[in-house]
Amino acid sequence: MAGKKKIPDTETVNEEKVENKFSKEQLVDSNHFRERKDILAALLNDGELYTVNAVEEKIESYMKGKVK
Repeated sequence: MAGKKKIPDTETVNEEKVENKFSKEQLVDSNHFRERKDILAALLNDGELYTVNAVEEKIESYMKGKVK
């Protein structure tokens, strides 16, 4: 007879997701951002590490900015 599967309590499960960070060069060279290489080169700083979500937010914020 098979035993019941134990389902972990939601309180004991660590649901934090660790996001990888990438350099400006890695992001510019990636296929994910191949259509936006120029904007990445302008927005990101050399020597800093960024998550994909942070970069997408920066691009979104820049695109919604007002033209002077």
